[in-house]
Amino acid sequence: MEKNMADLSQLKADVDFMKSMAVEGGQVPLNGGWPLFLAGLIFGAAALVHYVSVSFETISGLTTLAIWGGALLVYALFGILWGIKNRAVLKVQGNKNRLVGATWGGVGFSIFVFSVALAICSWRLQNSGLGTLMMPMVLVLYGLGWIITAEVSAQRWMTWVGVGCFIITPLIAWLSLQPEQLLVYALALVCSALIPGWILMAREKAPR
Repeated sequence: MEKNMADLSQLKADVDFMKSMAVEGGQVPLNGGWPLFLAGLIFGAAALVHYVSVSFETISGLTTLAIWGGALLVYALFGILWGIKNRAVLKVQGNKNRLVGATWGGVGFSIFVFSVALAICSWRLQNSGLGTLMMPMVLVLYGLGWIITAEVSAQRWMTWVGVGCFIITPLIAWLSLQPEQLLVYALALVCSALIPGWILMAREKAPR
């Protein structure tokens, strides 16, 4: 009897959660546009700087670690400041924003862990070419993040952003160790992070 009551309580909680998600889907804007916009801006710029460094002698002294490590530090700094500034808002966000936040938090942490693992593999195998795997992996995770976000928020355009990430990934893999890979990657970040992030920020600020 107690088990049946517990099951019914859990079912009711699940139904209430789904109802709240349905209501929020059409009324509550997503609040994660700034981190995505920032990621597209900073890492897209890093890709362009890396392209210039390997294609021209102007800044050929910059190392891969300096470029991408610097970009990561800048992004982390701005991300921390954004989190501190918006901590009050983040504490009272609805179920939709919590789920989307958890999704993109998982995407970001997965990218970080994969980058550390890739750096270790590159050092152990003395093969710096393994670093080219980072760009396809980032876009695969971005695609996954957008597909999940589209389902949660009921915004179909996000599905197409996710599909675009999956489509461009094989091309970026094909261009491995070519300077053009960095240009395509920069464009992909603009289309999968910077522009969508800007759209989310605009909708968040729009009067409701």
